[in-house]
Amino acid sequence: MRLEPKLILFIFSLFFGIFYCHAQEMASTYKPKNETEKLLIAKIRALPEVKGFYKYAGKEKADFMINQPYVAINYCYGMQIGIDYGDIFRTHFWLLIHPKTFKIYYWDFGSEGEEQIISLQAYRHWRKRPEFHKPHKWVNDKLAVTNSSKKPNQ
Repeated sequence: MRLEPKLILFIFSLFFGIFYCHAQEMASTYKPKNETEKLLIAKIRALPEVKGFYKYAGKEKADFMINQPYVAINYCYGMQIGIDYGDIFRTHFWLLIHPKTFKIYYWDFGSEGEEQIISLQAYRHWRKRPEFHKPHKWVNDKLAVTNSSKKPNQ
C-alpha cells in the first residue's frame, strides 16, 4: 500500500501536534533557557515587520508564540506572530530562525496547499506586490503565480 505524500504529511503533523503541542509558549511570558534563546527573541522583536505588527495590533494584544526547534526544518525555532485574545491566538504570519546562524526565514502557507520556506529578503521583496496575494508557489526564492482556478488539495 502506497501512502500519498499529503497523507504522510498529515500523519506527521498530527503526531507532531499531539506530542509537541506543549512546546509553544508566548514570548511575553517565556523565560529563555539560555543566551541563544535570548538573542533569538531579541532578533525577532527587532524586525521591522514585527515592530509594525505590534503597532498595528496594539502592544496589549500583539505577541508571538515561540515553538521549540523543528527537527525537520534544520532545528529552526518557529515564531508565530499574531494577536493574543486570551482564549485563542490568531497567527498573522510565521517566521523561522536558525539558532546557530540567526538567519530568519518566512514560512508561507501558500494557496496551493503547500508550505514553503523562503528567505526573509525574498518575503520583503514580494509581500507588497499584487502577485503575493494571488495563488502562488516559490521557485528558488522567486514567486510564481499559479492557475487561480485550481482549488487547494486537488
